[in-house]
Amino acid sequence: MLAGDLDEIVKNITFVFKKIQEQLIIKQRNLKNDDSGESIFSHIKNDWDIGYGIKIKDIKGSAMKDKLINIADEKRLKSQIKRIQKQRSELLKLHSGLIGLGRAFEICSDEVVQDREAAEQKQYEYILSKYVVYADHRKTPLSKVVSTEKQRFAEIYIQVSSLDTYAKKLDYKPLFITFTAPARFHPKPSKGVSSWDGSTPKESNDYLKGLWNAFRKDIHRHKIEMNGFWAVEPHKDQCFHKHALMYVNKKHYDELVILINKHFRHSENAVRIEEIDTKKSKATSYVMKYLTKSFNMDFELKDGVLNMDKLEISNHKKVRAVQALWSVRRYAMFGVKNTLSLWRELKRKSFLKGKNEALDKAFMFVERNDFIGFSMFVNGKLKIMRVFNEIQIMKDDLLGDVFGKSLIGKYIIDLETNEVIDIKSTCKIVEASSLDTAAI
Repeated sequence: MLAGDLDEIVKNITFVFKKIQEQLIIKQRNLKNDDSGESIFSHIKNDWDIGYGIKIKDIKGSAMKDKLINIADEKRLKSQIKRIQKQRSELLKLHSGLIGLGRAFEICSDEVVQDREAAEQKQYEYILSKYVVYADHRKTPLSKVVSTEKQRFAEIYIQVSSLDTYAKKLDYKPLFITFTAPARFHPKPSKGVSSWDGSTPKESNDYLKGLWNAFRKDIHRHKIEMNGFWAVEPHKDQCFHKHALMYVNKKHYDELVILINKHFRHSENAVRIEEIDTKKSKATSYVMKYLTKSFNMDFELKDGVLNMDKLEISNHKKVRAVQALWSVRRYAMFGVKNTLSLWRELKRKSFLKGKNEALDKAFMFVERNDFIGFSMFVNGKLKIMRVFNEIQIMKDDLLGDVFGKSLIGKYIIDLETNEVIDIKSTCKIVEASSLDTAAI
């Protein structure tokens, strides 16, 4: 448990880190004198303890320098400590045997759910309290501009449905797989005796990611024609497992099954493969079942189309809360070029119609909710380009000048004609109350 006053913890870790920095600065000077070309960051180990049992690997950051920046900046460090405190509190309950099938808590503690709900409520209140004011003085509630959970879920439903339609046209065979982490990742397995080694839920997900990445490389190497969607969810004991809806060229089906077993069957019951009989059920219903848990929603179809009016918050709060606690990505499409950013821009900015011939053709796919057709069309034809201005946020003896980014331009590039379409809106976010006052 990481108990104590947050400011005091940050102060003590900052003191320890400064001592580490002093040694690293000396090492950095020696490296420069040696002309070895080595980076000081290659000499820093993820398992170094910076105080309270917190290791550098516990700090977020895609690269070592990013992790160090999050430690050196006290505001960022405080945010990191808050997250680690919540995770350690939950780990204590896992070690005490309180979480699991038939235990005091299933999936996660009430504390995690309440904390997530409070964070989402705070975000929701912030959105409701703000307006977007554009350069031409147009005013729009921020809630009409930001992407909500309902909108994201509707977006995912479009992607999954479009993928299913595309696969049917190609006469691809659908199958659904579920694969799990080994017993050492399970604090309280629903069957058998626990052989948990203390691994965190995040480490169980990292293990699954490693299996999946190796599997995808093998798929590419064997030139298997396949695409689909995956979703991640926790077991009752918080260890993660993964579901994947796959559409495969029928001539590659047997080879695909061999590779699935090769990569995921670490034990007898580690992976389940289900052939989908499309005469009895829709392939999309398999993956949507798990996406509803990730999105904390129930959904209803109306004439085969997602009924937004009946999209309601359900009782899947625990799944969503655990995914957020351990920063686990909830879902992803695979085997299809990722063009989601461009899709979203066109969804929001119908005023771009008539600006460019290729753009107008792309709009046709958007209007009929054909995400796969859209992705295939824009790939190699249109792309988004963002232009940033660097802003210095920190000057540090070890890290040097640290810069953040500020978006100053956003464009769609027609790759065939080299035409550039400016799509960035000039606007600012203001308090709704200030607009009300101005109106009086």
